Amino acid sequence: MRHLLTILAIFSCVMSFAQENICTAMTIHRSDGRQLQYAVAQLDTMYLTSQGDTLAFRTREGNRCHIAIVSIDSMTFDKCDISTIHEAVDMGLSTLWATCNIGSELPEGLGEIYAWGETETKRDYSENKYSYYVNEQYEYIGVNICGTIYDVARQTWGNQWRMPTRSEILELQRRCTWTAETRNGVKGYRATGPNGNHIFLPCAGYQSGTERTGVGTDGFYWSGSLDRTTPSAAYNLNFRGYDAEWTANRSYGFSIRPVR
Repeated sequence: MRHLLTILAIFSCVMSFAQENICTAMTIHRSDGRQLQYAVAQLDTMYLTSQGDTLAFRTREGNRCHIAIVSIDSMTFDKCDISTIHEAVDMGLSTLWATCNIGSELPEGLGEIYAWGETETKRDYSENKYSYYVNEQYEYIGVNICGTIYDVARQTWGNQWRMPTRSEILELQRRCTWTAETRNGVKGYRATGPNGNHIFLPCAGYQSGTERTGVGTDGFYWSGSLDRTTPSAAYNLNFRGYDAEWTANRSYGFSIRPVR
């Protein structure tokens, strides 16, 4: 306990580094081998609960996290590139959701778009430009590409992150309260989980061919799950009807919101 209190005292004095794109990161090393990492600038308050057995903190986004002291092995503070620090939110669901899209450092940032199974952005999201459409046939790359070489979240953000599955998207749809919201001029939805924590998903639109459409009105987010009945399509979260299941052609450019 004394060591943890010392760490908390150090935390209160840590200042962000002045170098561009460099921040101070707090990493919580859990005894089960997992890590939680936050940019210090993302944190609002940090404290021990009255019983003294739980470390609690609130982020500037308004989300709260509670970690049992016995589950913490150590805490470190390091200088990091801010683009590598991605907040994971516990909303009381089966998995943790990121606060930002791939390609953005802000919750309201539109980020990049990707075709299903591709890990690079491009100018043209036409069917004939899709990497896995060959000789007028859709190549099979798996029923579930989460965590594979075809998963842009895993390949871009690292081994702790992946694309959500179909069931995880359904859980987000059905167990969260959805509220239309405009944040810093960007329209989207706030999804609030059973425990009161939330994420914001911007209406980032989509791209078919060379023109991105629907920005500000529609949101399309890939899951890693293939539609077995239509192998040319995969499941996604769609703001045109977030309370229902949707599939779309794999060649379309959609947003990616990782989970861990």
